[in-house]
Amino acid sequence: MTGAPEAKARRALSDPPGGVLLWLVVGLELLTFGIVFVLVAVERSRDPALFAAGQAALDIRFGLGLTVLLVTSGALAAEAVHRYRRADAAGARRLFLGAGALGVGFVAVKIADYAKHASLGHGLGASDFWDAYLLATGFHFLHVLVGLALLFGVAARVGRANFTDAETAIVGSALFWHLCDVAWFFLFPIFFVKA
Repeated sequence: MTGAPEAKARRALSDPPGGVLLWLVVGLELLTFGIVFVLVAVERSRDPALFAAGQAALDIRFGLGLTVLLVTSGALAAEAVHRYRRADAAGARRLFLGAGALGVGFVAVKIADYAKHASLGHGLGASDFWDAYLLATGFHFLHVLVGLALLFGVAARVGRANFTDAETAIVGSALFWHLCDVAWFFLFPIFFVKA
């Protein structure tokens, strides 16, 4: 079956959309991000002046722009899942490609951000703030790259090639992409919003 969704049978709790393994990965990644958020919050409370000085070098409008890119991309990925389930493989493909394109925009802007701050001497070892910022957002950045590979991989196959479990491939890719959204929802206020 290449263009239509699988039969709409209820999946067992032991077989969620996206598959148990992906849900475990997402759960572990959220736990890892949670630990990162706690560590950053502890650092922020330990030296608020240092953190405020680092935040002064960040532009909240830039952070908001990155947020809009990810949220819009996530909305497109979610709609792609709905389109696929309504047997609109072409529409799902276009939406996954759109989500991926916005994700590529996020990557390009984030690379420009890293380059700008590196040129200003804001690299690893510059201060606890920059260490926290680069490591936390870098960890997120790696997840975005994996998410993009999933989005473009699904877009290339939906409606054109069989999936072993289409629901797992389609929903799992969108689920992983939403993990990137959720993580950014915490990274943005921690680093860009002044206390």
